[in-house]
Amino acid sequence: MVIHTKYTRIQEKKVVKLKQKVKALTKRNRGAGLAVIIRELNPVLRGFANYFRVANCARVLKQVMSWVRRRLRCVQLKQWKKPSRLHRRLKQLGYRPPFKYIKMQSWRNAASPLAHLAIPSAYLHDDLKLMDLTKIKTGITVPEFGVS
Repeated sequence: MVIHTKYTRIQEKKVVKLKQKVKALTKRNRGAGLAVIIRELNPVLRGFANYFRVANCARVLKQVMSWVRRRLRCVQLKQWKKPSRLHRRLKQLGYRPPFKYIKMQSWRNAASPLAHLAIPSAYLHDDLKLMDLTKIKTGITVPEFGVS
């Protein structure tokens, strides 16, 4: 943590290190299901958030959480292998075809609207129990010295 006059923040290299840990747990060729990956990912996210919650880091935690959800969507798309399985999931959720064709192994397509509709954030958090870092209360105010 870096302590400034009135606030604290997370060092950028600590966020990079967290992302490296998350990348190691969410490799697309791992062969584990999404629920197993989330079960292993939650302690890492919880530890990071609890350690750095004294910092003014709500924006950083929101960005990290968005990136983690995209990684998980990417893993799920890779496991579905074919766009037809994505389209089947969209039909199960009540969406009407025609749907666009997307490449299932693409990092870019993990942020597509189709991926967000098929794998919504609520599904990841509520059903699969992914820890939500944006719900953690962060930040403390450092009192000024000499002021009573």
